Amino acid sequence: MAANPVHTMIAADPIIWRADLQEVMHVSSDTVRRWLKSNRLPKPDINPTRKSMGWKLSTLRGAGLDIGSATTGAE
Repeated sequence: MAANPVHTMIAADPIIWRADLQEVMHVSSDTVRRWLKSNRLPKPDINPTRKSMGWKLSTLRGAGLDIGSATTGAE
């Protein structure tokens, strides 16, 4: 059975939610807000509410944030 390309794409480029980003970067919610306002962080790829937002891992890496393997579960 062939792999579903949509599932493969999602697994290869996971969504990093705001709370996860804060934990990995060791910053507060206020810091994330300031980074967004100053364009240090790119606009979220997913933004269903003001506080619920997420970025594709590739978006964060493309913005120069090296958040490493901590968000992908790799050791």
